Amino acid sequence: MLRKCFLKRFFSVVLSLVFMLGVCSECCFALSITNIFKKNSAAAEPLPPAMKMYAKCEAVTAEINKKTLSAANAKFESLQALYDGSADTVFENGDTTEVILDLGKIHMLGGIRITLPKYKETAEKSRCIGTGFYVSADKKEFRKAAELSEVDFSDNSAEVKELMFGGAGEYRYVKAVLPSGARIAQIEWLEYPEWVYTKNVNGKYDMKLRLYAYDIQKNINARIVAAIYNPDGILKCFSVLKEDFDAGAEKEVELAVTGINRENGDSCRVMIWDEDGTPSLNGTLVYRDSGAAAFTLPKVFADNMVLQADKPLLIWGNAPAGVSVNVLLENLRGGSVAKEVKADKDSSWTAELGSFSAGGEYRLTVSCGGEKKEYSNLTFGDIWLCIGQSNIEYYMYCGKDTTKYLKSKDGKAESDNHNIRFLNLLNKGIEGAGAPLEDIPVLAGVGEWNVMDAASAGYCSAIGYYFAQKVNAANDIPVGLICAAVGDTEIARWLPEGSYGSFESKDGGLFYNRISPLSKLQIRGILMYQGEADQYRTHLSAVQYRDAMSGMVDLCRGIWDDELPFYWAQLTRYNKDESDVREGQRLAQYHVKNQKNTGVISLLDIYGEYRGETGSSRADIHPHQKEIAAERFFRYACRDIYGGGKPASGPVYKEMKVVGDSIELTFDTTGDLTVMPVEQYADLTAKRYIKKNNIDTGIPQEFEIAGADGKYKKAKASINGNKIILKSDAVSKPVSARYAWGAYPEMPNLTDASGLPVLTFTTDGE
Repeated sequence: MLRKCFLKRFFSVVLSLVFMLGVCSECCFALSITNIFKKNSAAAEPLPPAMKMYAKCEAVTAEINKKTLSAANAKFESLQALYDGSADTVFENGDTTEVILDLGKIHMLGGIRITLPKYKETAEKSRCIGTGFYVSADKKEFRKAAELSEVDFSDNSAEVKELMFGGAGEYRYVKAVLPSGARIAQIEWLEYPEWVYTKNVNGKYDMKLRLYAYDIQKNINARIVAAIYNPDGILKCFSVLKEDFDAGAEKEVELAVTGINRENGDSCRVMIWDEDGTPSLNGTLVYRDSGAAAFTLPKVFADNMVLQADKPLLIWGNAPAGVSVNVLLENLRGGSVAKEVKADKDSSWTAELGSFSAGGEYRLTVSCGGEKKEYSNLTFGDIWLCIGQSNIEYYMYCGKDTTKYLKSKDGKAESDNHNIRFLNLLNKGIEGAGAPLEDIPVLAGVGEWNVMDAASAGYCSAIGYYFAQKVNAANDIPVGLICAAVGDTEIARWLPEGSYGSFESKDGGLFYNRISPLSKLQIRGILMYQGEADQYRTHLSAVQYRDAMSGMVDLCRGIWDDELPFYWAQLTRYNKDESDVREGQRLAQYHVKNQKNTGVISLLDIYGEYRGETGSSRADIHPHQKEIAAERFFRYACRDIYGGGKPASGPVYKEMKVVGDSIELTFDTTGDLTVMPVEQYADLTAKRYIKKNNIDTGIPQEFEIAGADGKYKKAKASINGNKIILKSDAVSKPVSARYAWGAYPEMPNLTDASGLPVLTFTTDGE
């Protein structure tokens, strides 16, 4: 018994070092050959590969017709050449072509085989390079699986290339993106091999693993180890087989692993050790099993997590149907709450533990059967979800004005605050999802709750950092930040597919994979900063963006609370005209179903750092004054949640009246209208603008008026209490006005006693 336990622990340690399955074979997956452990030498040179091993795959057979095979710019008759099973027929395209094939059902795909015909001329050698292959379960969201990066064409002969995906997955729809001028004879999608399971008398399963060894370079007396790991990487069981391999001979090996408690996401890891203890082969074969559901909790649960205070606490996850799950929340200062629930028929379970006051140190233990998951150093506080583009994702280490917070002084940094924790979701390589996901996208090192200190703070959202510090300092409660932002994303990516007034969303991937999975997690509110991509890429009108943004607010409130605080930022100045989106951001506040606890902040007075290489600060889409943005978000939070604080908004445009040849604008204000000090808004280029144009910085600037022709002209502005009087010699009969319109208004200086700038607006809107 002791020997068995020792062996299990030994193989658990050794096999845990194996991460990757290299993929290369005469058919599909091969285990990469490495020598990471040479006996008695930590720095040994790798030996030549002793052998290769693969699990045979077969090409997927799919029905080819006009319904299953299509491309927007190619006829079906020509597309058939790609899938007719013949290397003699060739598909040739003039323009870039996206060819989509419906395989008819879900397959476990892991690779692709393409046949390239003989080339006619030298220039054709490179035309197929860059061909990309994409996969999807639902045809809504495709992820890139492989790309053709090189072509040999030795002796001008046809070439067969096998490209592996770096891991198997369940997909039904496949897409090949062929570059202009590509010539391809055949495409075959390779299906992952089936593992043979047999249910034994104990109710568990035995698995037969069939592998093929080849390219054996020397006689090997080997021990083959196959180990099964659960989705969390814990060793469940393993089997060892002693086998002789003769140099130059191909050999089939069948390895049995018995007593498996089947779970979705299990992995099978295989290693081969020769007689002197050197691993001749190692790697990982990962597959999804259709057996019983695994016992899991969402990845949002982790050590150092902040749980939402003063709202019902839900703990949830998956487990085999009908099986009991025990949840225990312990206050390390005394007291505990326990709850037992059973998994439903769909394998889901949810435990409600009541509500808890802010603060404290807790430990959460969840057990099912013989498995247990434990999370420590938990606390209760306010969770704020940060979404949008890189504006709010922008990390602390990116800004020069943040460095002081990341440096330790006398062993302590200004950033050190264990009452602030943050969670960053994976944002690179995320294609989104076509339907709501059960869990958030994280990887090792990403998806951990970080306690705020000098080491971690650099990777926290800068706006989130300053906001959390202000909330904690003013209210003495822990704050948890979840940064789900993804750079360069349109608002459509944050909305489920559907209609939102004048706006039609056909995407929704980011809503599905980073908002929906958090629907059971209580939060205090949302901060959003986004919009550039909608202005310069999708060119949304003010009305379209208004409807999309208000739809976003309503949608999130439908998930959590119809009075959920939701604040967003109006875009700052930049070298592209973002006025339409700014106007849509302003108007959205008045179009949400319930305007309570909403607000939009103006950032017209902050600017990007001067860039000598471009000669203009206008080139920086990321103003570095993130603390200013955070302060303005915080003012709204004080107004609606925490109490106290300064006015949340600057002057708000209310109504317009034409008086003779002038326009009178009325504002809701804190005291009388005024102008802000030039130092508050003027960057280097603005200062040059002021001097060159002899600008009077003591009066409101950046106002324009237009007549019936809609042509706007610069207007002179004067202040009368809470009113602005506009007049222009170029417009005798004005009908409309606008403020700070355009890519980069130099001096948007109107304010009131709040000290906050007015939002970009036009009277042509609402």
